[in-house]
Amino acid sequence: MVLAISNALAIDIGLIGVFFVLFPAIVTVLLIFAGAGVYVEKQENDRYLEQHRIPGSEL
Repeated sequence: MVLAISNALAIDIGLIGVFFVLFPAIVTVLLIFAGAGVYVEKQENDRYLEQHRIPGSEL
């Protein structure tokens, strides 16, 4: 195994790791976090509407 690699190759491997592994992972986690927040907010809104519904209305 060659342990000595050129500086350019080391930089390229680092950039590939950052832009194709690290950033997409961070974006995925943030999207999942936002989706979970939307889901919880919808549940709270539905619960509020159930408790404050006017009798006879068809909401």
